[in-house]
This record gives sequence, C-alpha cells and structure tokens, in this order.
Amino acid sequence: MPESSSERNALNWPVIATILSVLFVACGLIYGLSQNAMLTLSGGIGVGLTLAIGWWLGAETTKTLFERENFLGQGEVTSRADPSPLNEAASATLVRDAVRFARSAIEATPNPVLIVDAVGRLVGTNQPARDRFSIDTGQVRFSAVIRRPNLVDAVSDVFKTGLTRTLSIESRVPVDRYERVSIAAFEADHERFVLLSIQDETEARMSERMRADFLANASHELRTPLAGIVGFIETLRGPAREDAVARDRFLEIMHLQADRMSRLISDLLSLSRIELNEHVAPTARSDFAAAVQEIVESMPPDKQKRIQFKAGDDPLWVIGDWDEIQQIAANLIDNALKYGGAQSEVRIILSAWLDRESALRSAMREWDGASRLPLTSPEVDRDRLYCTLRVEDSGPGIARQHLPRLSERFYRIEETAAGKSGTGLGLAIVKHIVNRHRGGLVVESEQGRGTAFSVYLPQPLELGPVRTMAEVQAS
Repeated sequence: MPESSSERNALNWPVIATILSVLFVACGLIYGLSQNAMLTLSGGIGVGLTLAIGWWLGAETTKTLFERENFLGQGEVTSRADPSPLNEAASATLVRDAVRFARSAIEATPNPVLIVDAVGRLVGTNQPARDRFSIDTGQVRFSAVIRRPNLVDAVSDVFKTGLTRTLSIESRVPVDRYERVSIAAFEADHERFVLLSIQDETEARMSERMRADFLANASHELRTPLAGIVGFIETLRGPAREDAVARDRFLEIMHLQADRMSRLISDLLSLSRIELNEHVAPTARSDFAAAVQEIVESMPPDKQKRIQFKAGDDPLWVIGDWDEIQQIAANLIDNALKYGGAQSEVRIILSAWLDRESALRSAMREWDGASRLPLTSPEVDRDRLYCTLRVEDSGPGIARQHLPRLSERFYRIEETAAGKSGTGLGLAIVKHIVNRHRGGLVVESEQGRGTAFSVYLPQPLELGPVRTMAEVQAS
C-alpha cells in the first residue's frame, strides 16, 4: 500500500512535458497570427491555466477510482453511509453473488435443509426437503409443513437463545421413519435465521430392529417343528427302528416339517428386507397386468383351471418394483386357492386409472352384505390415480372379528388354517410391500360367500390415458 501511494504522489514528467509542448505551440500560433507580445502572453497564460486545471481534475478522479477499486478488491463491504452509485452497485453485486452461492450450496446438500426466518416463514429449502415434506410453492409457513409441536418449539428456542440443538423425531405414517434434526441459528444482514438439517437414520434403526425381530421370530417359530423332528429321530432310533411302515410315515412328516422350516426362514428374510427399505418408495415403472399374468401361468395346471383371469391388451403401469409386485400377486392368489377350498374358484380383477375413492369402491364395495376393512391406506393425494388388483374366492369366508388381525405376523385362524401349510407371514409381507409402494390393502369377506383381498397401487400420470377427471371418476 505505501509503494502504491508514493507512485501516485510522484511527478508525472511525461504529462508535464506534454503540457509545456502544447503551451509553447499555442503561444507560437497566437504570436504568429497577432504579432502582439501582450496578446501572446495573455493567451499563453489562459491556455496554461486550462491545461493545469484539466490535469488536476483528471488526477483526482483517477485517484478516487483507484482507491475504491483497491478497497473493494480486498473483499470488504462498502459503507452504508456512502450512498454513491458505485458503492451501491458493488454492494448489490456482492449480495447477489453470496445468495447465489448459498443457494447452490444448500441445493447440493444430500440431506433435507430448511431455513426459517424470525416470523416462522420458510425462506429456503433444497430439493430433498421439498421431496421429503411435499412442499408446494405456496407453502411459506414452517408450522404448516412440519406439524410437530416439539420441533416447532425447538426452532423457537434456537431463535431466542442462538444455541444449536439436536432433536430425534419418529414418524409412523405412512411408514416408520427415524430422523435426527440439527437446528442452528445464524445472522445475515442484521437478521437472525434458523437452519434445519435433517439426517435419515431409518435404515440403521430398521437394521437393528430387523436383527432383533428375526432372532426372536425364528427362535420362537422354529422351536415347534424342530422339536417334532428331534422326537421322530429318537423314535426311529428306538422303538420304530425295525418298523418300515412307521419309518416311512415319520420320514414324510419330518420332510414336511423341514420344508416348513425352510419356507419360514425364507419368508422371515423376505419380510426383513422389505421392512428395511420400506421408507424408500420405488421409482420404477412396471406392468401390473403382465406381472399377474406371469404368476398365473407359472402355477400348476390343476390350479390354473380354478383361476378366472384375462389380461387386457394394454399395459397397466404402476410405480413399483416388478419382483415385489409379483410377490403381492403370488401371495394373494396362493391364499385364495389354499383357504377358499379345494373346489373354490378364484376370480382376479384388474381396474386402472382410478382416483382414490373409485379405487376403494372397486376394491371392497362388491358385496352388499359383506364385512370390509382397510388393512393399510396411503396418504391422501388428490391428483394420484391407482390400479386395483382384486383377488376373491368362493370359500367359507372370514368372521368379522378376525379381519383387523389378518396382516399380523403368524396370525392364523384356527378353523380355516387347520390342515393348511403356511408360515402365517404371507399377508404381513403383502402389507409391507404395499406400504413401501404407497398403496392400500383392503379385505372384504362374507361368511358362506367368500373372501376378497384387494391391493391398489399408484400409477404414473405421464403414462396414463388422456382422460378428464370427470371421466376417471365415472369409470
């Protein structure tokens, strides 16, 4: 800085020489034209003063511009007391650049981020936050987006104290979700704001719970068949050692028990995997009709004869994972064939591009005298359309008091489950897959008439037929 000042204060000899040369030429011209010494002297003085004043004004302007440029170049913010257009423009540019940088940094953050001002308005969000909380452009109130009194109180407390806080929150609807929220205050333009950063801990929590549940369920459910196998082995090694008929009968029972244990472990692992990812909704597109058709065609011919189903020519797109959608269809069809009775026919119906109310009517409003109950329901979305799969049998039906517990793990109705092989996990698996797909599962049953289980899954609007909302509701 001193070196620059000395350079500016030193005499500028080239400029001085230029001024003197101009002055000499001007005096010569005046004398040559007038041949008057006094007039030549007066003209020379006038020209000299004019050149001197111009040089001084130019030097001062250059000095001022240089100092301001050097001042702003150091990254300082111009003083509010200096209202010059240069300072205002530079300050506005710096503010715009800072805002643009902050927005880009927040948008690049993988975790949901929300910024709240002193009156509770949302003044900043990133895409993960907008997706997580379904934030619309018109939603500006923080309390309207986050309906959790403890979190709203924590934000207010951080506004008052300025101290950083960390809060754990749990959500049960539509699926279990565990999150840790970090809340911190910061100052900008003499105003206080609060930033919320949300970290999803669901996978870690669910993984821990999955291990505990698997061990508990496996140890409980495997104990009975394992004890039976051990008993038969002891009998074969003792009293039935030489009894060929008893040996064949006991080996058949042992084979059935071992097969049940294998299916039980497979179902438990499948259920655990689904629960682990239940909070992450699928994004793939799958043809529901083709998935059901493939399951029906994979069944033995004697079972296919009992199934009434005809897939249409057009695909019925849903937002879902192909393998899990097939698992839904396989479990519902297998249950209908198994519990409907040996002679019961199974009817499969697919309906598509329905709003939520129409999907519910299609799913469980077919029998006037039946009992019906939603086992799981999606969040209300007025713009969403659904595809419905209804699987109904003509068996003995289910009593009303059993309906609420049908999707519980290992719950089996004694009068209908007697003599039927199964793990008691089929409907629990269906329920968790439907939850992950943000769909619904309902049951409708009438004793003496039959039982119907229905699933409705969201459809991608961009792949749907061009129809008005009135046409969809009338379908």
